[in-house]
Amino acid sequence: MAQCKLTPHEFIQNAFSPMVAVMCSQLVDLTCQKNNLSFVEMIQPFCKLNTEAHFREPSGTSVAVRNLRVTMLDVSSRPPQPTLARKFLNESVSLSANERNTSLQIGGQTVDIPASVPWFEAWRETFLQVQFPSDHEFTKHYIGCILVISSAENNPAETLQHMSLELQQLQTITPAKLPKWFGPCVLRYYVLVHDAVDGDDNKAETTFSAMKQTYGDSNCFFLQMNSRPPGQNEDQSHLPDPWSQFLIRQLDSQEASDQGSSPRTPAEIGGVTGMPSRVTTDGSCDSETMDVSNLLRPGVGSVVMSALEMAQEAGESTTPITVTHHPLSPDAESQNFILANSDKNHVPNNDVIPTANHINANVWVGQGSQAATTTRHGTYLTASDLDRLRMLVQEFCVKALLPHVEKQIQQLSDLISNKKGVSRSFLSATKRWFGSNKPGMPGSNTPLNAVIYSSDAPELQLRRLGDLCFMFGHYSLAFQAYHSAKRDFNADQAWLYYAGALEMAALSAFMQGEVTRKAQEYMDEGIVTYLNSCKMPQFATRATLLSTECLKGRSLYGEAAKQFIRMTSEDSDLRSALLLEQASYCFLKATRPRMMRKYAFHIVLAGHRFSKAGQRKHSLRCYKQAYQMYAEKNWSLAEDHIHFTIGRQAAHLKQLSEAAKAFACLLTPASRQSAAQQAAFLREFLTVQQQLIAEESSSGNALPVLPLPLVDGNAIRILLGSLPPLHFQDGTSNVVPATGITFSDDIAGETDVRWSKLEELLVAEVQGSLPMIFKPTIQLYSNTTNNTARPTGIVGEPVTVSVMLQNPLHISIPLHDVYLLWSFKKSSGATSQLICNEMMQETTESPIQTQHLNSVMLKPDCIQEVILCITPKSVGELHILGIAYQMSNPAAQQSAEPSNATPNIVSVPGKQVFSVKRPRPKSTKDKVSQDLHDRRLEINVFESAPSLQIMFRDLSSEMLCGELQHVTLEFKNTGNTALTALYVASTAPELFSLGGTSSQRSGGHQVTQISFPNNMAAQLSPGQSHTVPMWLRAPDTKGTANLEMLFYYENANGSSNPRYRLVRHSWKLTVLSSIHLTTTALRSSAAGQTGTKEILNLTLSVKNCNQVHDQLMTEISLLQISLASEAWQLSKRVVVPEDVTLQAQEVVHFVAKVQRQEETGEKRSIFSDVTLNHNQKPTGSLSERPYIDFYNHHLARKTKDSADGPDISTHQLDPSASVAGSRGVKDSSVKDMEAALRVEAALILMWKACVTDGGGKKRTAVGQHHVMVKKVGTPITWPPETVGPLQEQELMGPLRMFGPDDTSYSSPGASEKYAPLETLQKLVTYSIWHPPRIMHDFKQSRLCVVPVRLTLQNCSDSCLVIKVNTLGNSSSASSANKSRLCSPHSSGSFQWVGLVGAWLEVGPHKSESICLSAAVGSPGTYDLGSRLEVLCRSPGAPEVDAVSQSWHIESACIVSSSPPSDS
Repeated sequence: MAQCKLTPHEFIQNAFSPMVAVMCSQLVDLTCQKNNLSFVEMIQPFCKLNTEAHFREPSGTSVAVRNLRVTMLDVSSRPPQPTLARKFLNESVSLSANERNTSLQIGGQTVDIPASVPWFEAWRETFLQVQFPSDHEFTKHYIGCILVISSAENNPAETLQHMSLELQQLQTITPAKLPKWFGPCVLRYYVLVHDAVDGDDNKAETTFSAMKQTYGDSNCFFLQMNSRPPGQNEDQSHLPDPWSQFLIRQLDSQEASDQGSSPRTPAEIGGVTGMPSRVTTDGSCDSETMDVSNLLRPGVGSVVMSALEMAQEAGESTTPITVTHHPLSPDAESQNFILANSDKNHVPNNDVIPTANHINANVWVGQGSQAATTTRHGTYLTASDLDRLRMLVQEFCVKALLPHVEKQIQQLSDLISNKKGVSRSFLSATKRWFGSNKPGMPGSNTPLNAVIYSSDAPELQLRRLGDLCFMFGHYSLAFQAYHSAKRDFNADQAWLYYAGALEMAALSAFMQGEVTRKAQEYMDEGIVTYLNSCKMPQFATRATLLSTECLKGRSLYGEAAKQFIRMTSEDSDLRSALLLEQASYCFLKATRPRMMRKYAFHIVLAGHRFSKAGQRKHSLRCYKQAYQMYAEKNWSLAEDHIHFTIGRQAAHLKQLSEAAKAFACLLTPASRQSAAQQAAFLREFLTVQQQLIAEESSSGNALPVLPLPLVDGNAIRILLGSLPPLHFQDGTSNVVPATGITFSDDIAGETDVRWSKLEELLVAEVQGSLPMIFKPTIQLYSNTTNNTARPTGIVGEPVTVSVMLQNPLHISIPLHDVYLLWSFKKSSGATSQLICNEMMQETTESPIQTQHLNSVMLKPDCIQEVILCITPKSVGELHILGIAYQMSNPAAQQSAEPSNATPNIVSVPGKQVFSVKRPRPKSTKDKVSQDLHDRRLEINVFESAPSLQIMFRDLSSEMLCGELQHVTLEFKNTGNTALTALYVASTAPELFSLGGTSSQRSGGHQVTQISFPNNMAAQLSPGQSHTVPMWLRAPDTKGTANLEMLFYYENANGSSNPRYRLVRHSWKLTVLSSIHLTTTALRSSAAGQTGTKEILNLTLSVKNCNQVHDQLMTEISLLQISLASEAWQLSKRVVVPEDVTLQAQEVVHFVAKVQRQEETGEKRSIFSDVTLNHNQKPTGSLSERPYIDFYNHHLARKTKDSADGPDISTHQLDPSASVAGSRGVKDSSVKDMEAALRVEAALILMWKACVTDGGGKKRTAVGQHHVMVKKVGTPITWPPETVGPLQEQELMGPLRMFGPDDTSYSSPGASEKYAPLETLQKLVTYSIWHPPRIMHDFKQSRLCVVPVRLTLQNCSDSCLVIKVNTLGNSSSASSANKSRLCSPHSSGSFQWVGLVGAWLEVGPHKSESICLSAAVGSPGTYDLGSRLEVLCRSPGAPEVDAVSQSWHIESACIVSSSPPSDS
């Protein structure tokens, strides 16, 4: 998990390896150059001691030295200046790449991170190498020097003497300059290099013997090389090159760096690590003797520096470069730079070469770089030569270096012991007593780094001893020395020395394995002192790199992360980026707990700082790692920042595909950005996508899938056939095409079920029976239909597709050239080629004609329907694949601005692929065998089929209740095949009547066949038309009505597919109120007086329901009334005023007489008509069409309603009737008795209305209303009034609850044998006849006898036995009679005389008369009908079963006293 290759111990040991200078003669360099190497470069791979060595400490104990590594550098080499050091640091990072990733499972989430961090290790190694040696420590000082001469020297002894003298001058120069030496006594080691081919062996042996005699055997080494002759070169290209990893990279070689991945301008590295050129105590400058050619090791080309580098190099103590830009911007194109006022006189010895005029001073890399050539190293070296190089290092370390170190440790220990306890100065003693012992405290008034020690100061001797022991692995003695030195430095307030001692003391404790909390505090205090007191972040950074390795070695990842974060600052973006990245890995590796969010946050910060440092490649990598944590966390703004940065960085790195994917993620429905920000995101995406398309144009790839707009695959709808035309005017006729099926139809739910039932009814009626598996015809395919079967298309008929495009952004999205993508495979030929329009231009030979939409504007935050059309021109299989379009940025809509400048319009082609989800099976059985693929986009195209176009002329969308309207129906075959068997079915057949030769069939719904004339041969050929008249009748209730008509027709070729086709028409009608009709059938007593049959009086009340404030004004005239009944006939005499015209809310009442017809056995019409308005043109008999059709429709509907359930308006008042009616089949005698109240007639009212609309336009309407009169004495209203649940309960009667023991209603025979009491009381009616006025002389005769004839009428269908009783003058009878007197001044009582009772048997609907006499004793007005009681019973029934009739009449007889006669 982002592991470093070196362990903490190895890293610390290598960071403080002993440094040895190498001084070579010119001939040595020439000898080594045969191998393309310098002597230092040649020996680098062998500088590690592979064996264990020993030396003795002052106490005599042997100390083992393991894995000793010696750093050998040319004595003239110098650390690079700060600007060049920054360059090395940036290149070390940019040239390192991520090799592989590793996956971690943390909390159920997978995180991919680099397995190793070579860029961090390279930067860390480079950072330690470019540091200048400091006077407060000796780890970077040379402990010895190797003098190397060649055996080919003319005078080897003189050359060595000259080199020794030069080395002595470097050691004793005052003031001290580079290089720095560990002490006054420097180890000198002498090496004689001998070229085995070109050199003289004898001379070499003589020279080496002289050297051993002069300098000693242990200090000299004979090195033979180039043993391979030039003619015997072997091909070693396959062997590894041990020197490649130690050679410095060429500045001009950038082949391994991605374009734009490293800093290219000074602005991008303005805030880099500030490396000081020197740390001195005497104020001297080391750079005066420095030569530019020595800045780099051999093989490195010259360095060209700009004026900015001079300012940075010379301005160590001045204000650093300030870079001003947006804190989260991944780019640094527009940045402002503020250069410090640098002192040009401080530039030492003109070491910096001015910039050439032809070179851009702001460009660092990638300009004029030359192709790197492969260089082979060690060509003339054999394996023996390599062994001699290893032996050189072995002999130098064991025989010379370690004895020298042992001697130096002994001397330093003795020197420190002799001076221990003696105060160095009065000033230091005073500071110990009165000064602060912590850096930065108020008592610490000493200027920073103001303490200057002499080279032989005891404090420095302690530090020397500690450094020497630390470099050679004696960590316990080193810790003691550092611990003692840090107390002295603290007392002297030498904070730089103090921080260094603390740092090394902590490292010594870690290396010897005795890590305590105190040692960790030493390191923390040292870092803080470096930062705050010494103001030297470079040493704080080094200490942090070492300390964090120690902490990670002890698994203290949280503490390590804190130290990494503490060293992040604005002065170096590259350093901060690397340290933040390491801190994030520490958070990820911490186990208690796993700090996932801290990892994500800090890796984002690292990516941001990488971006500011110009390291785009690493910035891109960090943001990709961060996105793994922020993905699907609903942190949309954080995700947007990550995606935007990834897109920008990938675009700069020319990874256009990656950039397009990142920018596409910004255009999602979850975006919470503002409209302006979303517009910027869209412009970035379109720009990158345009570049990507231009890059891939040569490869001829398919259209890219764009992120916008969104397409819901399940919402795609496919409509087969042409869309219905719009309404139009043909002269004075308003032509309304059949609505058919459109995308606006709601076919889901009950509506779809109704159409399917109509189709099932039509197929069953026309074909005689339904197929075994009936599947309704689908013309509009959607997510609610059964799409397992492929749709059927016809050649030449369009296929229309409705696509819902969603724009989730807050900005408009313009689309251009929108069309459908399809693939087509012709059915002819076994190897027919698949044709697709995505990669080809459409021509006249194309099998599909595609419609293109020029422009579609998707409004912000909306879902918009786009309807596209394709027309197949050949038979085959058509697959609709998706939608193609050109998408541009919203700036394309601003081109109308009055400006000559062309708007910045970016347009890219793209597509959306349709994806329809597979429906889930409704049951788990036979899942494998079920074909559940949604095939709505896979269309089978057939050759020919008829196509019926239907037009309605003069079809109005607004009618009055019951209004009749004449419509002309036109049929036209627009297909390429003849059609036959034309039928129509409707959910409301009572609303229309077809004329002509149409025939009706009865079924669950009415099915009507539309016949063709004889000259058409029972079929409609292509192009032919046929006209049929049709009458429409508006419903009886106002509101909105819908007439659904389904037309069925078959292909004349019965074997063709499809066999039949359908046309839908849905007529939405607004129904306005017209009239309100109330009628009641009442018994008439006139039958007995006239000698006719039974007579009923029909009272009618007609009201114009039009309101005064309505927009439409109606004036209604009553034309005629008709009665439809087999038993009753309407009399011509009607009591009604002439020419009645009803205005709004006016009511008219009239009475019609109905008489029972005699049964003659002859067939007669059931209709009888009475004209009410003789001034109007007769409307015709009700027996004619279409009036008879609508009457039959009404009758059939009432019959259906009665079968489905009783109508609320026809409930019987007696609840026992309902109980009896529910007991099964009644007794025939009961039915005969119930016929006394049954009418069973239909009253039809014809009317005419003059309708005036709001604009003053008038029209004439004719209407027809039907009222079913079922029972005598029950008022009937039409349209029926709505009845609430409480009123329904009242009509049904009180709720009766019977206990388990109550059996009064449990016997079915009782209710079936006997009629209800209400019926039994209304079986007989009667009337009386007598003289209306009688003159009688009461003086002559005290009693006046009035003759009375009583006529009894049997109203039932059964024979009845009727009993007549005359009542006496009782108080009860008298009180009852008084209420029925015709005159308020009636006289007293009268008495029946003579026949006072009789029994009569009267046949069904027959009448009988008896004669009675009434005697009165005084003149007056008498009600002769008040004292009669009529009872009846069935023949054979006991007399006690006779039921008194409820019929009563009032008949006044005036008896006057006549004067006496003359006689």
